[in-house]
Amino acid sequence: MKKNVVRIGNKLLGGDNPILIQTMANIKTSRVDEILEMDKDLSELGNDLLRLSVLDEEDAEAFKYLTSHTSTPLIADIHFNYLFALKAIKNGAAAIRINPGNIGGEDKLARVIDLAKRKGIPMRIGINSGSLPTSQVSKKSSVEAYIDTLKDTLRVFDKYDYHDLVLSLKSSDPNITYQAYKRAYEEFPYPLHIGVTEAGEGYLGALKSSVALVPLLREGIGDTIRISLSNPPRDEVIACKHLLKDMGLRKNVPTLVSCPTCGRTQVDLMKTVKIVEKHLEKINVDMKIAIMGCPVNGPGEAKDADLGLAGGVDSFLFFKKGKAIKSMREDEAVKYLLEQIDLLASKS
Repeated sequence: MKKNVVRIGNKLLGGDNPILIQTMANIKTSRVDEILEMDKDLSELGNDLLRLSVLDEEDAEAFKYLTSHTSTPLIADIHFNYLFALKAIKNGAAAIRINPGNIGGEDKLARVIDLAKRKGIPMRIGINSGSLPTSQVSKKSSVEAYIDTLKDTLRVFDKYDYHDLVLSLKSSDPNITYQAYKRAYEEFPYPLHIGVTEAGEGYLGALKSSVALVPLLREGIGDTIRISLSNPPRDEVIACKHLLKDMGLRKNVPTLVSCPTCGRTQVDLMKTVKIVEKHLEKINVDMKIAIMGCPVNGPGEAKDADLGLAGGVDSFLFFKKGKAIKSMREDEAVKYLLEQIDLLASKS
């Protein structure tokens, strides 16, 4: 089903628009200088939308300053107190995220809907396994709990003729997540924010998220994405953009390939990979870089790489498009490669 299009700040979400990456700040929203510093870093990495917690009046008030100092659309995350939603909207939040299980009843939700309509901003209905309404808790392991909760909530929005919505249905079980989003995609016309909640830390969390996200994305399901990790927000953005890149859904992201190493490797390959990986984080160009451990896995196997290094005896061979250029000591080779990456990026 083709999805409605909603505008979140300067971004369009849904329809045929590109999939947007989002993450959530892990510091208090009222710490505005730190939020802006984080936002700058995240934007340079490729983040599109930033969600901010609203725990108190100070957080809601902070939106007034933050929205005037960044071009990133800021989403106010509201739990328990609808008054914070009203204040965040008045102070410039580009969107509101609510959970139907804890907003405080229809009368309070109606006030948020009324103000959102008047200000012309969208709202995300966020349903997850940790905060299903009491009436649905007995069906927590069932996709029906998510769909029924969503239907009940949408009846309220229909009643007030508000349809500027984004939906999410997150479980910590990737299989339930996949099934819930598939049902929502088939039944509702609204854009979907996809992700697995409480996925965990590092590569284990990313792998768990991918169990649900990869099949959803292959089926054309998902308009905005978050890979929720017990890591800094920048790690979530990096994971998202590389997942989308590897699935052919986002361009202008470098690809770094490296061999798994073996007994033939006589250079510090892992150190070199980490240095190059860090350097590529904020380069928004579609290029392929290869770091290979030995001549066996060198220019021949990675001949399609734009630039690369192949390990020798305490040295690296620098190559370009499969053609050997010159051999250098490890430290010289890494420095030279980074210079060549920057030169290639500047020409793109």
